[in-house]
Amino acid sequence: MASYESSSSAPVADWRRDYESALLETDHKALFKRVEVAEAAILGRREELQRGSDGLAEQLEIETALIKLRKLKKEILNFP
Repeated sequence: MASYESSSSAPVADWRRDYESALLETDHKALFKRVEVAEAAILGRREELQRGSDGLAEQLEIETALIKLRKLKKEILNFP
C-alpha cells in the first residue's frame, strides 16, 4: 500500500507528486484521501512561496492545480 505522507525535504516535488497521484487515482475511496493530501501539500507550498519574492511560475502552476482539484472534487466526488 502506498504512503500518502509527504516529506518536507523536497516541497516542490512533493506537492506535484501528491497532485499527480490524485489525478491518476481511480478508486473513489482512495481518491478522497489523495485529493485531501494533495490540497494540503499544495496549500503548504503556496504559503512558502508567498513569503518569498520569486516562484511566480510555480505559483501559477499551483493555482491551476487547485482549480483542477476543485473540479475533480465536484465532478467525481460530488462535492457541492
